[in-house]
Amino acid sequence: MKSLNELKINEEGTIISVNTNSNIKRRLMDIGFVKGEKVKLILKNFGDNMRAYKIKNTVMALRVSDTQNILIEKI
Repeated sequence: MKSLNELKINEEGTIISVNTNSNIKRRLMDIGFVKGEKVKLILKNFGDNMRAYKIKNTVMALRVSDTQNILIEKI
């Protein structure tokens, strides 16, 4: 088990849990970061400490700090 921020470019993982405060958790769940969903890192270190992830055929940019408490299992 790893946190989402540990993925390398083009690596994929399956979300196991989202362990953040309720405001961020709700936002992440609304955009598809839920248990069992596959996520892939496609771009690293752009903008203000941001990373881009592909989830449900959509690219989402997240702050690294928001991804540290999302647990995944690498595929």
